[in-house]
Amino acid sequence: MKKAGFYILAIIGLIGCNDSFMERYPETSIAPEVFFKTTTDLELYTNTYYEYIQPVAYRTSSGASVHSLDVSDNFGIYSDRSDIMDLMRGNTTPETVGGWNNWGELRRFNFFLQHAQDASGEADVINHHIGITRLMRATWYYNMIKRYNDVPWYSAPLSDKDEEMLYKGKDSRTVVVDSIMADLEYAVNHILPDMGNKTRINKWYAYACMARICLHEGTFRKYHDELNLQSTADAFLMKAKEAALKIMNSGLFQIDMTGGPDKAYQNLFINENLSASPEIILMVDFDLEKNITHGAFHNFFDYVYGLSRSLMESYQVLTPEGNAVPFSSIAGYETKNVVEVFEDRDPRFKQTFMYPGYKMPGQSNEYRSNLNFGGYPQIKFCQQKVGIGEESNYTDLPICRIAEIYLIFAEAKAELGELTQEDLDQSVNLIRSRVNMPPTILNNIVTDMSLINEFPNVTGNNRNVILEIRRERRVELACEGFRTDDLYRWKAGYLLQRPQQGVYIDSLGLHDFTGDGIPDIGIFENVNSNTVPDEERNKYSFYYLKNVAGAPTSIYLSNGNSGYIMSTGDRDGVRDFKEPQYYYFPIPQTQRVLNPNLEQTIFW
Repeated sequence: MKKAGFYILAIIGLIGCNDSFMERYPETSIAPEVFFKTTTDLELYTNTYYEYIQPVAYRTSSGASVHSLDVSDNFGIYSDRSDIMDLMRGNTTPETVGGWNNWGELRRFNFFLQHAQDASGEADVINHHIGITRLMRATWYYNMIKRYNDVPWYSAPLSDKDEEMLYKGKDSRTVVVDSIMADLEYAVNHILPDMGNKTRINKWYAYACMARICLHEGTFRKYHDELNLQSTADAFLMKAKEAALKIMNSGLFQIDMTGGPDKAYQNLFINENLSASPEIILMVDFDLEKNITHGAFHNFFDYVYGLSRSLMESYQVLTPEGNAVPFSSIAGYETKNVVEVFEDRDPRFKQTFMYPGYKMPGQSNEYRSNLNFGGYPQIKFCQQKVGIGEESNYTDLPICRIAEIYLIFAEAKAELGELTQEDLDQSVNLIRSRVNMPPTILNNIVTDMSLINEFPNVTGNNRNVILEIRRERRVELACEGFRTDDLYRWKAGYLLQRPQQGVYIDSLGLHDFTGDGIPDIGIFENVNSNTVPDEERNKYSFYYLKNVAGAPTSIYLSNGNSGYIMSTGDRDGVRDFKEPQYYYFPIPQTQRVLNPNLEQTIFW
């Protein structure tokens, strides 16, 4: 965010907050009565918040992950660890879990709110920065709610003399969420609409955060009957719908069609000047010349993970009559190989998954999939420049875009039972028009049995349209970090325990992965069963199901000598998603020793 006044390092040096909320504001820091004098001081302070607003699942220039991998059924085989995998494999307990140590961020927000009114200047500018801070506090607190359900609410910074508050117990989810809503209401009413070059926190982004949080809370309360809050769900869904409409009715945003149906979607994620896109509400601006770069390179191809067959099947098939039907309705869909699955698909599929014959920028040869990650590499976000290194990507990255708002609007209305064809036409069908997919017709949605089987708790007259919006959301927002949250709020965590499948292999031997009819990858039981003459082996990439000692390698085929590529680690390390316990994380036991009034998370 070079144009956003990026003073992060300098200001953090002035106001550095200790991670422990039990420690006082550092004595050596600049005094509030000296710093909070003008609106410029307020702006310098709120500029430091941008370190918390980053695209999901990309890496910093140091290579450290900004967010843990969005482990979900969108990914097949991956190498990174994650909180959720540790949960499902029984490695997480109150004695081993991390977290609960980021209260310094909250203190930063509360410290500002305590002193902002001391500044002189225009009231609307002061209130703008207060609004930004309350927005940040709201999103910080909601992330805590998503992880722990109940947490203590603090509206002011604490000192070591505030013993009663330091050792208070948790407040209920309903109390904290009500306080979050008050912060969000203040934010949308006071943050100014100016977007700058779309790197500045603005009123529309505040409405987007409200829409996101309210959709999450509304659907979470609706489907998580263990909380007994179903009767309060609709109020949040109404708020989500209304917040989304504020953005939609502003007239400032629309689906970006630049590049046509075969490139427009992909262009959003490889753009060097995303501020010019009419779709963007907020973004991060990167610049190679100023060494402001990111490491999304790690997510391309198959260096860390592969995409899943489950995600692949979510992209619809276009029939000769011009209709869009579920992939699972096509004869023989279960055994289509990596070339065949790309036939007649939603164009977003080819702009997200690496297609046969794809060449990396600057390379003359077709890229061969790494089957150790399942055989479905990701190309979404892949910068189309020669010589881009692991930490030198400089494409702009979206934080929030209008397509997500359309999906929030449609889902909220569908869950409320209010969705009309007009609603679909001004939301979901605008997204589909980007890639020339036929519009979704409310009274003519094809029943998708695979979705019905995945989400049996969706019932009633709106079932098919709710499931169709979920499918559309999965496709449009693939690899952008939303899927795990979605499965959690829909109470579908059980989908995370299914070992994910990769490419279908009909037999051991040589296979064509690049689509030219010439085999390029060989899969054999072991090196001794490789029938390719030694002098020809340099033409191929080989994968073996067993090593020379006869032990399993990292992958296997689901039917033995044929089937889907799957992870041996998943087969041998069972995934078990315990309902409803694993929708929540435990508080570290060390924290409960420090504060005996801190009750453990529900179901733990």
